[in-house]
Amino acid sequence: MEDEARDILRTALAASEPMARNLADAIRTRLLSVGGIELDIPPREPIREPPDFAA
Repeated sequence: MEDEARDILRTALAASEPMARNLADAIRTRLLSVGGIELDIPPREPIREPPDFAA
């Protein structure tokens, strides 16, 4: 039984595709098949004034 389990694991691991280098590459690869995604990036705003804790 152990021998059979080893054969199954060896076969499954040999057939798998190599891992992507990082998460961004993996996401980009998945989205290529649907044409990608365009996101609207909002304009940056100035930094707000710090709160006044003395009041």
